[in-house]
Amino acid sequence: MTTLEIIQDLNDLGPQSASVLQGRYELSPATLKRHISQARLLGCQIVSLRHGAGWKFELHNGPAVMKLCRKWLELEKNRSLLR
Repeated sequence: MTTLEIIQDLNDLGPQSASVLQGRYELSPATLKRHISQARLLGCQIVSLRHGAGWKFELHNGPAVMKLCRKWLELEKNRSLLR
């Protein structure tokens, strides 16, 4: 679900620095990179931009992927392991 939330943040908030995303989701740099890679596998065109001493991530095709992303988020949030 974190990957989907990162996609939504990049769409809704615009480019985000790696440090901001790591802090917001309590991720290590390696784990953030894994989530960005997973988002790319889902069809997101995310580019890495040099920003000072760090990096920013920017989603270039947000409108094209957000309908599907929001549906996945809705399904994940409503999923219950208890029946």
